[in-house]
Amino acid sequence: MLVEDSLADARLLQEILKGAMFSRFSVTHTQRLSEAIRSLVSTPFDVILLDLTLPDSAGLDSLNVLLQNAPHLPIVVLTHTSDHDLAVEAVRRGAQDYLVKRQMTQDSLGRSLRYAIERKQAAEALREVNEILELRVKERTAELETANRLLTQEIASRQQVQQRLELAQQAGRIGNFEWNLAEGRVTWSAELEALYGVAPGDFGEGYEGWSARLHSDERDRVWQEFHQACQRGQGLETEFRIVWPNQEVRWICVKSSVFHSQQQEPLRMIGIHMDITEKKQLEAQFLRAQRLESLGTLASGIAHDLNNVLTPVLAGAQLLSLKLPALDPATRQLLTLLESSARRGADLVKQILSFARGVEGKRMILQLHYLLMEIEDMIRQTLPPAITIEMEVPESLWPIGGDATQLHQVFMNLCVNARDAMPQGGMLSVRAENQFLDERSARKHLDATPGLYVVVTIRDTGTGIPPEILHRIFDPFFTTKEIGKGTGLGLSAVLGIVKSHGGFVDVQSELNQGSQFQIYLPANQSEVPRGNDPLEALAGHQELILVVDDESVICETTRMTLETYNYRVLTARTGMEAITLLSQHQHEVFSVLMDLMMPSLDGFATIPLMHRLNPNLYAVAMSGLNSVEVVTQAQEMGFQEFLSKPFTTYDLLQRLQLGVQSTRSLIEI
Repeated sequence: MLVEDSLADARLLQEILKGAMFSRFSVTHTQRLSEAIRSLVSTPFDVILLDLTLPDSAGLDSLNVLLQNAPHLPIVVLTHTSDHDLAVEAVRRGAQDYLVKRQMTQDSLGRSLRYAIERKQAAEALREVNEILELRVKERTAELETANRLLTQEIASRQQVQQRLELAQQAGRIGNFEWNLAEGRVTWSAELEALYGVAPGDFGEGYEGWSARLHSDERDRVWQEFHQACQRGQGLETEFRIVWPNQEVRWICVKSSVFHSQQQEPLRMIGIHMDITEKKQLEAQFLRAQRLESLGTLASGIAHDLNNVLTPVLAGAQLLSLKLPALDPATRQLLTLLESSARRGADLVKQILSFARGVEGKRMILQLHYLLMEIEDMIRQTLPPAITIEMEVPESLWPIGGDATQLHQVFMNLCVNARDAMPQGGMLSVRAENQFLDERSARKHLDATPGLYVVVTIRDTGTGIPPEILHRIFDPFFTTKEIGKGTGLGLSAVLGIVKSHGGFVDVQSELNQGSQFQIYLPANQSEVPRGNDPLEALAGHQELILVVDDESVICETTRMTLETYNYRVLTARTGMEAITLLSQHQHEVFSVLMDLMMPSLDGFATIPLMHRLNPNLYAVAMSGLNSVEVVTQAQEMGFQEFLSKPFTTYDLLQRLQLGVQSTRSLIEI
């Protein structure tokens, strides 16, 4: 086979081969390596003449491919004068010979091909001889194996016992040792040395190599315990830390026994070393889990008490500003500061509970105006002074349905990313507006559908996003920040949360000009009553509410708040008192607001008894513990809604309004 892309060189080589004096050659010419590979399948060749420069392969790659596909065929490579070193390397790789095209003659070509075939044939003959010899060796070996079978079985039986012991030691991370106390000579097993991270034999027959691996803080204590064990003639049982050659710290447990002479002198100490690192780690994890559980219990108790303290503070601050409209600006500012501090305290308690037990998230009707105002307060306190903040959030934003905690995470993530994009300072702008998307506008966005949206635009004047990675910024774990500065999950979480709310995200960015993120959230106008004042829209119509809480100050502030917004109120300090009031006003009480944690008869035990008196009673649970478990348990016991302390006037009225709407729906049915 001739593999040559040059037709002129191929014709020349064919003519040369036709005129060969001592040999006759039948030539198959291919111009590409791929054609040569296909020809090898259908045609038996004696030798391959290969040009190292081909259209679909070059250099030694061509030779390697042919050697893989035809390992038993001799190969002679053709090269130019300048490729002499390449040709020599080809011979080293497995070619039988090489020829330089400009120096090639009829005799040299024929001779090279004949020698290549002969050398390959000799190599094949040698291989066949080796195979025959190997076969004879196998036959002889089989005879020897048969002759020694009984001896082998006996040895195998003993080795099996030893292997089982070694496997058991390896599985249990155990190694054994024997210490000749009289001579100071120690025999260490390979399994024991492996526990210390060293190769078999590294400890030798002494104890210096072993003691060098002991942790510096443990060495004196272990030696003292060893000498005391020898003096008492008892085995050593202790635990200590060791240091591997790679500086990894691990734990070892030693258990041993001492054997004595007839004169009761200690002769040998035999025992085991066991790696107990995982046991120590599990113990540490168990202790950490116990501490976290204790912290969760402590945090829950503290949170319950703090929320009970903060509830009347927050309600009182809101009531005072309503009851005393003629307050001077300084006093009104103090009330605002009081309310803000109470909210911040409640947020801190919520963060502690979230860490300790987890906090229940819930979708409800939201006014983004209030949420974005909270975001503004937070970023003005946390962003550096070099960043100017502009907020444009009108109160007339349409309501949306969503999880306040998740949306808070979305906006805070985007604001923090904007801060990171402006290390030298700049402008951060947050703007919200109502927007209607028609069919034409919706087609511009992949996940959009026509309808009403509240659009929140967060814009910065930072470094911007390079165009080549703009399409990847929402991929999980993709980040352009330094190692340790970001997880790459922030924008992925943003997109996931927005999509779960039925919205979509639009991004625009220019390098060194800044970035703009637009969050489109579907509006839900029908769920919130119309009115200029959202609290006035949630006012009652003289419904009778039963408030049950063992904290009298909470009962009083809640009563004042509800009466301010046109509700009638009864208050009770215990579960029994609440049941008595309900029995007296069985057909008048519309709803009960009940604390879950009360002495004697708590909310969980009281509500089933109250539902016996009034099965249609609308019940709202109140608690300073806003954990998933508490909310679930409250729902299972018959509460329709959950109100987390401390609560705002809006939260209180909104829960009652849900009951009003539910009752109206039942009446219509």
